[in-house]
Amino acid sequence: MFPLVQRFTRLLPKGFVLAFHDIPPEKVSEFIESLRPARPIPLPELVERSKQGKSTGGLFAITVDDGVGETVRNLSHLFCARRWPATFYISTGYLDSKEGMAFQWWRSLLPFLPARKLVLKSGAVVDLSRPGSVQELSRQMERMWHSQRSEAYLPMTLELAAVVIREHALSPSFVRPPEPVSWAEVAELSRSEMIRFESHGVSHGAMSALSDEEIATEMRVSQELVSSHTGQPCRHLAYPFGSAESIGPRAELIARKFYDSAVTMTLGNIDSANPWLLPRIPLYTKNSRWFAKMKLLVKCSDFSIRPTVVNGPSRTETTAASLTEPSPHL
Repeated sequence: MFPLVQRFTRLLPKGFVLAFHDIPPEKVSEFIESLRPARPIPLPELVERSKQGKSTGGLFAITVDDGVGETVRNLSHLFCARRWPATFYISTGYLDSKEGMAFQWWRSLLPFLPARKLVLKSGAVVDLSRPGSVQELSRQMERMWHSQRSEAYLPMTLELAAVVIREHALSPSFVRPPEPVSWAEVAELSRSEMIRFESHGVSHGAMSALSDEEIATEMRVSQELVSSHTGQPCRHLAYPFGSAESIGPRAELIARKFYDSAVTMTLGNIDSANPWLLPRIPLYTKNSRWFAKMKLLVKCSDFSIRPTVVNGPSRTETTAASLTEPSPHL
């Protein structure tokens, strides 16, 4: 660890929210232990401190998205054992249907796509014969997740899953998304003061592609379902996908009517942040402790990235671009 990183990450004068997805508890423990003396506090407490303009230095909240059963169970055990308060954002449609979300299907089938031209039953032609075509299709899928309704990508995703199952003689369970946590488990885990469940919408679809009425329904229905199963108020939201494109200009205004806060996947600290567009610091299994601390150094300390000019175009001395990563859904 570089001395500069060690010095600044000990200070962390600005509070932040960590975002996890599918990640083993050992990795989460490694990250959180490396952040000492900063300590986790409940998300509602951190949000309220930020709203009131109180200091959040040395404080952070732990959040985990989606509601994958194994992830929720393993991390809940860790959080309760270590007394680390955490919030799980769950997509209620995933828990109700157990069918999996489009990005989960895509992630499962992607390694098995055949490198040739495919004619699907719907009549769609998917040409994967050219070098790089699978990667390009994956990028197209991600753009659709963030900007279009599920009708634009889910049918083709399921057709491609059927092709993969047939051509590789796989059991359907092999590419089926992981099981979500059950509502019974949600109710049981909610009895712990360390664990909270909040809303990740119903369908995990881009809210920018929905009408105002549909956005309000996503927020209201998911809020009521989570609250009914936990026996606690559901006052916090994680926007599906969390990008500016997927959130759109209207969701924030509607979220204000239902929730005390709403989080994004934009990197940043929470000092002076809009409570309904709160940034988070996403961390993934592939990240090292050094990489994680560099993210925090750039976004949550008084360390600044100074622009320099080299032959005209501006660049930065510390490459913030190197701290950005692909979508966690790929």
